[in-house]
Parts: sequence; C-alpha cells; structure tokens
Amino acid sequence: MQWPKMLFVSGRPGSRKLDFSMRSAWCLALIRCGFLPICFAIAGWSQQPGSQDGKIGLIELATAAEANEVADQLKAGTDFAVLAKERSIDASSVDGGYVGDLSATHLPVRLKAVAANLKPGQISPVVPIDKGYAIVTVFTVAPKTQDLDAKRIYALTSAGAVQQNISISGLDEADAVFKQYPKPVGWNQDLSQPCKIRRESYASAVARTEQFLASPADSVPPAKLQQAHSALAQLYAYQGAMAKSAQEWKKTYDIAQASVPEVMPYVLESLGVTYLHLAEMENESYSSSGTMDIFPPLDHEAHFEKEENSKLAIEYLEKYLAALPNDLEVKWELNLAYLTLGGYPEKVPAKYLIPISSFASKDDIGRFKDVGKKVGLNSFTEAGGLVIGDFDNDGQLDIVTSSWGMCEPLHLFHNNGNGTFTDRSAEAGLSEQLGGLNVIQGDYNNDGCMDLLVLRGGWELPMRRSLLRNNCDGTFTDVTKQSGLSATVTASQTAVWADVDNDGLLDLFVANENAPSQLFHNKGDGTFEDISHAAGIDKIAFSKGVTAADYDKDGFVDFYVSNASGPNFLYHNNHNLTFTEVSRQAGVQAPYFSFATWFFDYDNDGWPDLFVNTYFSSVEQAIRSYLGLPVSVETLKLYRNMHNGVFEDVTAKVGLDKVMMPMGSNFGDVDNDGFLDIYLGMGNPSFAAMLPHALFRNEGGKSFVDITASSGTGELHKGHGIAFADLERRGFEDIVSANGGAVPADKHTLRLFQNPGNDNDWINLRLVGVKSNRAAIGAEIKVTVENDGLAERSIYRTVGQSSSFGGNPMEQHIGLGHAARIVAIDVWWPATKTRQHFADVKSGQFLEIKEFDNQYIRLERKSVRWGELQSGGRVSR
Repeated sequence: MQWPKMLFVSGRPGSRKLDFSMRSAWCLALIRCGFLPICFAIAGWSQQPGSQDGKIGLIELATAAEANEVADQLKAGTDFAVLAKERSIDASSVDGGYVGDLSATHLPVRLKAVAANLKPGQISPVVPIDKGYAIVTVFTVAPKTQDLDAKRIYALTSAGAVQQNISISGLDEADAVFKQYPKPVGWNQDLSQPCKIRRESYASAVARTEQFLASPADSVPPAKLQQAHSALAQLYAYQGAMAKSAQEWKKTYDIAQASVPEVMPYVLESLGVTYLHLAEMENESYSSSGTMDIFPPLDHEAHFEKEENSKLAIEYLEKYLAALPNDLEVKWELNLAYLTLGGYPEKVPAKYLIPISSFASKDDIGRFKDVGKKVGLNSFTEAGGLVIGDFDNDGQLDIVTSSWGMCEPLHLFHNNGNGTFTDRSAEAGLSEQLGGLNVIQGDYNNDGCMDLLVLRGGWELPMRRSLLRNNCDGTFTDVTKQSGLSATVTASQTAVWADVDNDGLLDLFVANENAPSQLFHNKGDGTFEDISHAAGIDKIAFSKGVTAADYDKDGFVDFYVSNASGPNFLYHNNHNLTFTEVSRQAGVQAPYFSFATWFFDYDNDGWPDLFVNTYFSSVEQAIRSYLGLPVSVETLKLYRNMHNGVFEDVTAKVGLDKVMMPMGSNFGDVDNDGFLDIYLGMGNPSFAAMLPHALFRNEGGKSFVDITASSGTGELHKGHGIAFADLERRGFEDIVSANGGAVPADKHTLRLFQNPGNDNDWINLRLVGVKSNRAAIGAEIKVTVENDGLAERSIYRTVGQSSSFGGNPMEQHIGLGHAARIVAIDVWWPATKTRQHFADVKSGQFLEIKEFDNQYIRLERKSVRWGELQSGGRVSR
C-alpha cells in the first residue's frame, strides 16, 4: 500500500512535507518558521527583467574634496557600485549608482560628452554639475537592482521539493502552551519567571490532554483523537518520558489503521524515532559521552547493552520503508538504529544501506579523543553557548557554558592547571543566571578581566539579557540594569563586541529576532548609549548571527548580520558612528536561510574573508549531499575578499558546496599548518535530526577537505557552542563542543576533543591594549615564517574574530607549519594606528605584547598531557 505523506504544520522547521509542488512546499516550510508574509511573496512573485550590459552608472558628491577622494578610491580599485552605495547623494545610490538603460543623450548636459566617450568598464574624471560633482561609468554588467528576494530563492532551490525532517521532540507543543500561559507583568525581566512559567505551563498542558483522553466523548472524530494522542506523545517526549510517548504513538497507530490511514507514514516514523531515542537514553548514550554517538563508528562491534528498543525502532522504520522505500531520511534513521546494535553497515538491508564510504576522509591528521568527562567537564545540558578564556588571569584557560533550558544556570569550569576542571559556577555567582542560548566575552570596562554577556529568547519570546562584570576575583556581578542594557527586552542569540569609533572602548552590536538590531556605544563610565537608529543599523530581520571585521582595511570595524529569512546585511563603517548597508553591492546577501557566521582570513592574504552557514531542516537534503546526489537548497557559503569592497563566492571552488544542518560552528588551526580549519555542529530540535558534526581541514588556503571520519569528531548529537583552544598548554588546539538539543529529553555531555598533535611549530600571542581596548579586540597580527628553509610566507590573525555561536580565547594560537623560523611578528593597532615589529622570535613560546612596547614578555605556562596524567602531576614547559 502506498500512503501519501502528511505535512504537520508546527512552529519551526522540522515537520514532514506533503508531495506538493515546489512553490507550495517552500511556502509551507516558511509558514512552519512563522514567516507567512514571505510565503505570500513566494506564492505571488512576478517576473523581473534581467540585467543588460552597457548601463550608465553615476556617483554624485556635494563637494570637490569628496569627489576627488572617491575618484582616488576608484583608481585604487574599489568597486564603483560599492562606493556609489556608500557615498553618492543621488537617488541611484540604492542600486549601486545604476541609473538605468540610458544612452548619453539622456544625461544632463554636462555629462553627455563625458559619458559618450566612455567604453564599458571605464570611469570618467570628476565632472562639475549643477548640484555638485559627479563621476560616471558604463557598467559592463549592471549591479543587481533587486534584493535577494523570493524569486531569487526559488531559483536557488532549483526544481525539486525540499523534504523537511519530521519533528519529534515536543518543543513546538511546549512552546505553544508557554506562549499562551498567563504571565505576570515584567516576567521577562526576572530570570526566575521563565523557568516557573515553563514548568507550570507544561504540567498544565499534560494534565489537560490526559484528562481529555481519559474519557473522550463518543462524538469526538477519530482524526481529533489521533491528534490528541499525538500531542500527548510529543509532550511526554519533551520531558523524556519516552516509554509513555511510545504508548501514545501506538494508540495513534491503532486509530490510523482503522480510520485515518493517510497519517500512517507520519506515525510509523514517529514510532521509529521515539524508540530509537528511548534506546539511546536508557543506554546512556548521551549522558556517558561514549563513542556510540560518533559517526562513522569508531568501533564496528560496539553496541547497546539494552537492545529491545533499538529493535522496535527498526521494526517500525522498516514497515515505513516497505511502502515508501526511497525516503532517505527514514533510511538514515534505520542505518543509525542498526548502528546501535553493532550492525552498521554489515547488517543493514542492502536496499536501505547508506554506505559508509560516503563519509570517508580523504586526509588524516590523527584521531582526536574525547576526554571531557575524564578531566571533570561534567556538563549535561540542553543546547547552549560556549566561550573559553582566562577568567581569573591565572594563565590557564577556563570554560563557560550557557543553556537554552530556562531553569539551567550558567556553568564556569575552572582550569585547575593540573589537567582537570572544577565547576565553580556557584562560587562565581552564576547560579542565578538561568537560561541563555548564547554567551559572549569581552572586557567592556578595560580592567583586564573578561566580562560576559548572556543572550536569551532566541527562537522563542523576548527575554532580558545579562551583562556580567568580572570582579577580577573569580566572581561576577550582574550590571545589566545600571549599564543601560536592560531598557529594551528582545529575543536574541547573537552579539559581538567591537570598538566602532576607535576610542579604546568596546561597543556592543546585538542582532535581534523580528526586531531592529541594536548598537550600544560605550560611554566609558560603565554605561552604554543606544545609537542604533542614528547609526543606521536598526534594520528589522530574524537575525541569527553577527560578526565584525575591518573588511575593507580602512581602519574601522564593519559588521555582517546573517538572517534566517531574507538577505543578510553588511554594514560598512562610515567613520562617524554611522553605517551604510552594502551587502548587495559586496555580493554577500546569500544564503537566504542563514545561521552562524564569521570573518576569518582562510587564505592568508591579509584580508578578512567571510563564512556563513545555510540552515535547512532537511536530513534528506544533507544525506543527498553526502551521497553526491543533486540537492534543492542552498549550500554553505564562503566568500573570498577581493580587496576592493566586494567578495567572490568561492564555495564550490574550495569544496564547501555542501548541504548540512550546522548550528554551532567555529574555526581554528587543528594541525598547526598556519591555515584555519572549520568544525560544524549539526542538528535541529527534532530527535530525528542526527547528522555527524563535520571537521574540514584547510589545505593551503586552496580547498577544504572533510576529515571527520579519520579524526573521530563526528558527534551525532546536536552541536551548539564550539570553540578551539590549547587547553593543555602544549601547543595544539583542542576542540570543545557544547552539545545538546532544545528539550530536557535531549541533553548531552560536553565534548572535549583532545588534539592528537604533530611536529609542526607554533606561537601563542596575548595582546594587551593600552590606549586601544584592553582585550586588543580588532588588533591585527602578521607572522612571517620560513618553513624548511623555503621562501617566506605570512600568516594573519585578528584578535576577537570568532564564530557568532562559539567563543575562542582572545589569546592567539598560531600554527607555523613544519620546521618554522619566525622571521618577524608585526602587530597593527587600528585605534592608535600603531605598528610593532619583532624580528627573529623563537617558536614554541607563550608571549605577551603590550601596545607601544618594543619588547615582548615571555609568559610561563604549565602544560599537561591529559592521557598521561599522574595524581597531582604536571609538567613545566
């Protein structure tokens, strides 16, 4: 029997789709995300004229000095459209100076003769006009005059339907009742209230549903009964009562067989996923941080001790596939179920097998080993953020995690310096800091101690943020109210610290969801002023990531904002506390559905490049990507900085044109070759969204190669905060991954993947600002090295650059490659325009460089190899 698939509309991505046309499927996927207006736009787009060659471009300036300055920038190679967007006072500036398909005869008199003699691509000299001064060009290809819109997205998704993965977790149901539950005035300014409301609203929903089903009226239609049992199954799943959830799904199954056969595929997959998750929970797959949720499997003979529920999962998934044998999502779930029994890939029926060869690595730098539990990182939480830093200035790197769970406090894991960590959350005053999908660090008051900002409400409702001042004694104080950051309550999970006006004080950019972004200017007295509107950055979007860098090397930091539905924003700093949005002219609006993002110099040419994740809740599309099959959604994006204000999309060129489901993500140098690598943590709230995290090795700035399988870092559970750091102080960056789903039933331990090491050299630099901000955020480093006696090369780093969903330390661990001789270290401080030069520095050291000093300081650091721990022992480097 062939059953039609059902689309169950919920509050976020993650539900099964119907076999609709591409337009309808895409529209309904957007409804799931809550973006109904975008759905209407997609349903009713109209054809737009395509670009034509030979278009007139115009930049108009008010004064001769401004015009001459722009002319010099054009001569230096800056893109005409970008400068038009930033500087022109003509109405055409919004379209990069493109004034239309005009001949010279249509131009004002003074410009006719100039434009008539221009060939495509040529730029005129400055021309006086009635209102000021102008520069004209003839575009070879006119700039895009439409934002990345619904028609563009439809084209990007090609001609196939996108299968959203089934939503099994109970989050949508729990969130729905949370939002409807009565709330006291000011509830979202009190951190204890969301926790209280969550518990009460959930218990109320379960009780009401149980009561309804205990004695349903005879008049209740079977379809409504089926929906009630499904809802109760989801609510039980939310809290982890998986056996009770399975019983409700079985009742749904009985009703479907008798009266509602069209929901049978949904029910069968729900049973399979529920039993698989129950098997994982009862075998402590997530709480013990073992190897059973690493993919590809590290031990082909490993299996769960309690096998009954894995076998039940297989039974229901195979029933599903008997009717719908081509469903890649369910095939993948079946393969994972066999994995728990030690039967992958050998025992998986051939017709349903996802071959392990599809996940093979083409390179091998050694295998990482998870030592998190061994060293005392006993975190077991839901999704959350992660930052690594020296929060008590003892020379050792500590770890701070946050949690989506509204009742879960922040955790501070203190590095004891002997290869172990201790949870000092209570002693640090963090026990009452509940919830927070992300946390970021920065020394906002320049006292030399790293402060914390906790962000809340992401994906849900507006909630207060917390600014936690580091008291420099191992404790923190909540100063949100007195700092001025509590005036507006927003839903957000992303922010970045940066000195926007080079006054030596860190300002704060917060990207919000369905609300204007915010820029808080640091007044230097512990308080901030909201200058968002005056600065021109208060665009409204469903923003998921924000990152900062001086992308055009003009000495002032710029911002990039990634959005979950719509074009992304690139805000260029105008040097006067205002910004111009130039994403279209710079070519960085895509992906339309974005998540985490960062600037980094992946090719070591001295210019910050840009990485941004695409985010589609589709296991099916990700598996198609692994299998080398055509996909219907956007891939990851890597934009190479072209040094003239524009970026080139090099995603396919470097081998990153892949569909994945990354949430947490970050970058670091895992093999000390001097080139930055990438680690992506996958998933969404559904228990079905299990995809291996991915580690990509940067091969000389030319390409990225997936080394997940060979490195043993393919964690299958949900990945959020991710950071790279040399926690052992032995010269190699380890990877810390704060894992966990969005519901209490989907918690996971924190992973600490120990770097296997190699014989490449390294240097560790801690920069300290004097007139610049104390944390040196924004300072640029250039290390010139010779490797094996060959030609010199340069390696570049910028302090503070990190993912929008994971925080690396401010100190810079820099891999140097094999047999490296450091020819020079150069440091550039944008705020003071200061350059420092240090020649012939020995590698393998921890150094401190203070702004203006002509000598560096060698820091003593204790190192320890976790695998060789002796009681209380440690080794001095």
